[in-house]
Amino acid sequence: MIFPCRIRGCRNHVLVLRFALFFAACFVAPIGEAMAQGTEASAPEEAGVTWFPAVPLQITAGVDLGYDDHVLGSNATTSASGQGSFSVRENLVLTYDRSSQGTDVHLTGVGSFTQFVNVGTNDKDVSLTLGFTHNFSTRLSFRADLFTAYQTEPNFQSNVGPENVRAPHFYTDAIFSVTYRWLPRVSTSTSYTFRPVKYEQTTPTTTTIGLAQNRVEHTFAEGLHFSLTARTGLVVEYRYLIVDYDSAPRDSTTHFALVGFDHHLTEHLQINVLGGSSFRSFKDDGNSIDPYAEVGINYQGSNHSLNWLTTYGVEQPTQTLAMGTTTFRTGLNATYRLTSRLNARAAVYYYNSDNQGSSGTTSAGLQDGLQVTLGLNYTINKRWAVNADYAYSAQFSSGATGGYSRNHYFAGVTYRY
Repeated sequence: MIFPCRIRGCRNHVLVLRFALFFAACFVAPIGEAMAQGTEASAPEEAGVTWFPAVPLQITAGVDLGYDDHVLGSNATTSASGQGSFSVRENLVLTYDRSSQGTDVHLTGVGSFTQFVNVGTNDKDVSLTLGFTHNFSTRLSFRADLFTAYQTEPNFQSNVGPENVRAPHFYTDAIFSVTYRWLPRVSTSTSYTFRPVKYEQTTPTTTTIGLAQNRVEHTFAEGLHFSLTARTGLVVEYRYLIVDYDSAPRDSTTHFALVGFDHHLTEHLQINVLGGSSFRSFKDDGNSIDPYAEVGINYQGSNHSLNWLTTYGVEQPTQTLAMGTTTFRTGLNATYRLTSRLNARAAVYYYNSDNQGSSGTTSAGLQDGLQVTLGLNYTINKRWAVNADYAYSAQFSSGATGGYSRNHYFAGVTYRY
């Protein structure tokens, strides 16, 4: 199959609409079933049954007080632009979890409003995380993973935009996949990933960022998995990436040819390795062949967990003058339940990027970024909890834009409805 190098207009809307309709049908079915069951059970009120069915919805509200020693302003592109400020943040978290008859739905919505008192700026951040799985049979299954966010803070976890600027932006990572087991040892996975990145164009700085960064990415993938043993599997995967910028002349298509394996070292520890080459073709520049690799480590214990993902390859650039950037990126998340009431968490994200100019022959500057977050949560009772957190972020650049370092301390209280 040959895909067009650009996808626009109704083609995008038809493709996304098909996935939306399919997902909606699968999502509404278990909810409708639950409501039907609730209606049937509401008749015998004398038995003590409530009028409303049990809904696995949890609401948590909280407030944090803190101090940030380097608040980046909307025009902050150099280390001299930031200043210290006390902060107040209100949070609201909604979680929904349901599992029934081969269908699992996990939904988390987060809304927060932060006031930086000394600099007079406010942040409004909203995010939605959805995990949906439906098993049609023992062979066929469908999975949807969605993360969408409107936020102001820079993103160190993935390739979204510049990490030295606070600017309102919207982005989504939506992955839809279908897995089919053909034989006891052989299965295939077909997936589509949709990723738009949009910056608000409300100031001269954010307008410049939007002109350079606003884009839509489409990734089509086909993978073949062969179970070599009960603990080890071999993987062959092909990916096709289409990047369509709103204004910047960086439109490109990329083919990925990858091979790898997954192995369960123990019952709780798994490693995934995938590597190969990417073949990128720019509409207005040239072609390039680059290595690509990713390594994932997952550990899930009785009272602690660890997820570590490392990638190396060409990403979309965050500098205006660059056409592409060769990036080493690694991120680690860990949790540890110290006691039945006290939980600890930590996250570390680091990246190193070499921004390439026209045709990949010149360097547009090197960048390094680091973000570390630490936190403790103490549960007082089933309703109340307190937390203390620390976040450090830094960016270093050899290009025209400056770097910075930043410390943010905050503590707060939460109430669970």
